[in-house]
Amino acid sequence: MLAEIFSVAGAVVSAKIIQDRNFQHGGFNYGFVEYTDMRSAEQALTTLNGRKIFDSEIRVNWAYQGQVNREDTQHHFHVFVGDLSPEVNDEVLANAFSALGSMSEARVMWDMNSGKSRGYGFLSFRDKSDAEQAIATMNGEWLGSRSIRVNWANQKTQTGGSRSIGLSGGAGGGPTAGGGFPPAAGPLTFEQIAAQTPEYNTTVYVGNLIPYTTQADLIPLFQSYGYIVEIRMQADRGFAFVKLDSHNNAALAISNLQNHLVHGRPIKCSWGKDRQTETLGFGAHAPQNYSYYPGYSGIPGQPGAQLAAPQHESGAGASAAQAAWDPAAASYYQTGWGGFYSE
Repeated sequence: MLAEIFSVAGAVVSAKIIQDRNFQHGGFNYGFVEYTDMRSAEQALTTLNGRKIFDSEIRVNWAYQGQVNREDTQHHFHVFVGDLSPEVNDEVLANAFSALGSMSEARVMWDMNSGKSRGYGFLSFRDKSDAEQAIATMNGEWLGSRSIRVNWANQKTQTGGSRSIGLSGGAGGGPTAGGGFPPAAGPLTFEQIAAQTPEYNTTVYVGNLIPYTTQADLIPLFQSYGYIVEIRMQADRGFAFVKLDSHNNAALAISNLQNHLVHGRPIKCSWGKDRQTETLGFGAHAPQNYSYYPGYSGIPGQPGAQLAAPQHESGAGASAAQAAWDPAAASYYQTGWGGFYSE
């Protein structure tokens, strides 16, 4: 059925529907359609996005390589690979590190507008020793036409005997030293970010936006971390909500995009909130509401609002820099999406 619907845009190579394990909590099923050529895919994006099928409005967006049937790598060790030449794709990257047996994932980041590589990617390893060996043996080696850079994806710290992925440094645009987090507090770990909300929550709050920020500014950033289910813009109020396809992908986006510059201003990322509802899907059913998740103490934009990081074994946490009072954001926090979904 999915292939038949999307065949109106061109010849379909394959179509697959993924059952969302959080469907009963207001999640959505989603799928992937592969075309024989880029033009057909672009036509599908233009003509089918927002169409109603069986009384439900569908969202169509670009997928990225390796999205389907990926292993859950939340607790794996992540390695950044930079300076990739344009011809390096997921398969080439995976083959280059295939001697390390515990590699669970290899992803090259792609620009959704141009369809070209962004020049970097990420590897995941089940065993820390293999991740360390990848960094030690492959950094500076040639892959394709360039010498690659290999390092931890976000600096790793060994605090209290536990593995953590820090927010400092890294190629994903996380804050560097002095980038808004008190250095004495230590980095907020990936595990802490993921643990702040239930697993059905896949929505990211994006703050500190300039008024003329558009979806086109945010899509290339978040597309690298997962399938974008929905974006709700409130740029005139300085923020937006981006809903991704999984909790882990949303946590990774929060980790890597914290303080990433958009129009010269560092964005602030934290959890939005997917409220559990008894309704399913779009269209005739009432959809989920989004609001700012109380990982921040206080109303976002109000003096004294801080990011509350759960305490890990090490006791490490982080607090966000105090933001300027924003009455609009406060009102938005209190009232929710309101009539955004009115039919």
